[in-house]
Amino acid sequence: MRAVLNSNRHTRQLIDIVSLGFSFYLAVLLSHKVMTNSQLLIPIVLLFIWYFTSKYTNLHDDFRTTTFIKELLVLIPNILFQLIAIGFIYFTINDNEKVRILTLYYISILTFVLTINKYFLKQWKLHSWVTGKDIKNLLIIGSGEQGRAFYDTALMNKQFGYNPIGFIEDYKPTHLNGKYRGTMSDIEKVIEDFNVDEIIVSLAEYDPEKVKKILMISDKHAIRTKIIPEYFQFFSNKFKMDIFGHLPIITVREEPLEVFHWYMLKNTVDIIFTLLLFIFVFSWLFPIIAIAIKLDSRGPVFYIQERWGKNGVPFKCIKFRSMVHKASTVRDNGKFNQTVKNDSRVTRVGAFLRKTNFDELPQFLNVLWGNMSVIGPRPHAVQHSIESKEQIDNYLLRHLVKPGITGWAQVNGYRGETSDIFLMKKRVELDIWYIENWSPWLDLKVIIMTLYSMFKGDMMAY
Repeated sequence: MRAVLNSNRHTRQLIDIVSLGFSFYLAVLLSHKVMTNSQLLIPIVLLFIWYFTSKYTNLHDDFRTTTFIKELLVLIPNILFQLIAIGFIYFTINDNEKVRILTLYYISILTFVLTINKYFLKQWKLHSWVTGKDIKNLLIIGSGEQGRAFYDTALMNKQFGYNPIGFIEDYKPTHLNGKYRGTMSDIEKVIEDFNVDEIIVSLAEYDPEKVKKILMISDKHAIRTKIIPEYFQFFSNKFKMDIFGHLPIITVREEPLEVFHWYMLKNTVDIIFTLLLFIFVFSWLFPIIAIAIKLDSRGPVFYIQERWGKNGVPFKCIKFRSMVHKASTVRDNGKFNQTVKNDSRVTRVGAFLRKTNFDELPQFLNVLWGNMSVIGPRPHAVQHSIESKEQIDNYLLRHLVKPGITGWAQVNGYRGETSDIFLMKKRVELDIWYIENWSPWLDLKVIIMTLYSMFKGDMMAY
C-alpha cells in the first residue's frame, strides 16, 4: 500500500509536466510563431523552473488534507513564475516576434489545463477515499486531548483518506471505547497486525527516550511519523516554526501585520482611503454634522477621550460629541460608565450619529496622525481597558496592532455595550482572530459590512 501511496505525488508531478509541455506547444501552434530547433527546448527550461517553484511553494505536499481551493491558490504563484520566466527567456535570446501572443496563449492554456486536471484528480481521489480505497491506516500514540482530537478529525472526515485504528497508551483508558491497542511494548505487533501506514505521536508530557524509541521502530518499518506536542493546546491557531542556528523554535502567535510589506500596504491603503474620504465626502458632511450638533445641544462639536492604542500606548481619540456636554463617564462606585440603551446622556442628534456610526468619522483624523487604522480592534476608554484586562484572558493581545475605526467584532454584531462578560470575551476572541488572520481581502470585507450596517442601522449602537 505504501508504494502506491508514495506514487501519488509522482503522479501529480507527472501530470504537471505533461500539462506544461502540452500548453507550450499548443501556444506555439496557435500563435503561429516560427521556432528554431533550439527554441523548441524552452519547455525544458520552464519545466526546471516549475520543478523548483513547486517545491518552494509546496504545491505537491500532503494531498489528502488540502482542499481544491487551497491547491488552486498555491498554483497561482507557480504560474506567475512561469510568466516571468518566459518573458526573461525571450528577452535574453532577443526574440520579440509574436512573443506577447505566445505568452498570453501559454499562460492561459496552462492555467486552464492545470485547473481542470487538479479538479478532476481531486474528485477522483476523494471518491476513492470515501469509498474505502487507497486508505492510510493511522496509529496514534498518546490518548490526550490532542491525540483524541486528531482521531475524531480523521474519523469524521473520510475525504482525508485516513483510517484511525486506535491508540497506544501506557495505561488502559476507559474512555477509548475499544480503540486501545496496547502499551509501548506492543507497537511493533500493532504495526504488523493492522498494517499501519502512519504514526501520530501525541504525548501529554515530552519524554525524549520514548520519542526516540518510537522513531527507531517507525524507521525500522519504514513508516512515516508525525509529532503533535500536547502543549500545542496552549498555542493560537497561527504559530510558526523557525530554525535559530540549528535549533528549531516555535513562535506561539504569528501576525501577518508583523511582516514589513503587509504593514506598509495596510498603512498606505489607510492613508489613501482616508484622503479620498476627506476630499469627496467629509469636506461637505462634517460641516452638516457640526451644525446639527450645535443646534441640538450646547457644547463643543468634538469629543476627545484618551484611549489605548498599539502596544497599549495612550492617544487622544476624537469623535463627534453624541452626549450632553460634560457627561460623566464614571459611576458612583468608580467603575467605567458604559453607554446603555436609552441612555439619558445621549442627545437626539447623538442617537442618530451612534446608530449610523457617524460619530466615529472624525477618527479618520487619528488615521492620518498614525494613531489608528481604518480596520482593527476598537479602542476602549482607558478605564474600560484597565477593568477589562483583569476580567478577560488575552485582552491585551488586542493591542498588538493599531486600533480601528471599525473592526471584525463590530461587523459581527459585537458593538456597543459590553457589560455582559460573555459578550466582552467574544469581542476579544473576534479581535484576536482578526489580528491572526488579517489580509487585504478581510479588510475589504469589513468595510463592505460596515457600510451595510451604517445604511440599515445597528441595533447594538446606542
